[in-house]
Amino acid sequence: MTTRTTPPAPARAKRMSPEARREQILDSAVVYIVERGLSTFTLENVAVQAGVSKPLVYKYFAKREDLLKALLEREYVYLGAHRLDELPKDVPLEPLIRASNKRAFDYLYERGPIIRLLASDRAVAGLVHERERDERSAITEHFIKRLMKAYGVPKDVALICSVMTVNAPILSSRALKRAGISAERAAQVWSDFAMGGWAALQAHNDAASSEAKASKAKRPRARK
Repeated sequence: MTTRTTPPAPARAKRMSPEARREQILDSAVVYIVERGLSTFTLENVAVQAGVSKPLVYKYFAKREDLLKALLEREYVYLGAHRLDELPKDVPLEPLIRASNKRAFDYLYERGPIIRLLASDRAVAGLVHERERDERSAITEHFIKRLMKAYGVPKDVALICSVMTVNAPILSSRALKRAGISAERAAQVWSDFAMGGWAALQAHNDAASSEAKASKAKRPRARK
């Protein structure tokens, strides 16, 4: 007599609050994307990755695109560039720049591939580029105002340096990480470089201003 073996029923997912369950699904989606890419990314495969049923995933995300958009929104919350404008105005500039660079490198080293991978998917590529533009604009505008006030440089100088400072970590972190440079070391050196550059610009601006005043003082006064 042959005994039929019944396949074991899948283990029931551990009970979680709706918020915790949603985060678990998002975390599992991140793991799946980083390990396998987006070509086979489906809600069904995310369910398997998370160890939950497909209907449970569909309860939180009706479509693949909805899950990708939720992932993207969460990444920008982690990056938190928009919070710069919420800082007290009397926070010293140097600690602000160093903290901003440290946060940027930490994020890009740890989670940078996620944004790059999401940007490659047609469903959210446009949204990725739009959000990146908005986030970079917010942090750039913040630094322009602070740098003009702190160093007395013209707006175009503050704009040039702010754009370059904000974008450098984004464009360099991948290569620096591959070279074995830690996020902490990259942030420290880049902050030292940026602060030294600002000090040099301030000295140049002060010298130019003093020269202009001296030149003006030497001009003969027009006779009445």
